[in-house]
Amino acid sequence: MKKFISIALVIFTSNCHSGNINKFESIYIDTAKNIHIIFPDGRDKKITKNGRAARATLAPDKHSAAWLVLNSWIAEGDVGPSSSQLAIYKNSRLRYIKCEPFIRDYWFWMGGKQVAIDCGGRHFAGTLILYDANTLQNIDSIFQADVPEDKRPAWSRQEGNSDSNTVQ
Repeated sequence: MKKFISIALVIFTSNCHSGNINKFESIYIDTAKNIHIIFPDGRDKKITKNGRAARATLAPDKHSAAWLVLNSWIAEGDVGPSSSQLAIYKNSRLRYIKCEPFIRDYWFWMGGKQVAIDCGGRHFAGTLILYDANTLQNIDSIFQADVPEDKRPAWSRQEGNSDSNTVQ
């Protein structure tokens, strides 16, 4: 009987731990501009080494993390680099969404199941694009000049998306 209880305890403990393996507690950018993710068990994992991270965010469900990857160049008229890449870290995988010339903003949608970006130049209309956070497949997109703001779908509006935690 003791052997059965010991085995059951080991299985229960490993199942509880594996349920948290792909869940994050918090995210931060260190002084060298690299991303760190803190797991529920307190582990601090350094995800990047290139020193080009900005605006790190955890999804509301805490299963995805995202941040902008700063360009290595500075656009004319800017005081610092902008970003053409959004990094997504989920299920121990780091993948990227690229959009030229700049990713002006991004936000999680549907509790973190989806991520949206605002892509375009510094001024004027751009394109809003919605992606599946697991596959990074394009779900929907809208060219801002073609669709009046009051006619756009809910995912395209950033208000109400403040349930994610952004770190500058």
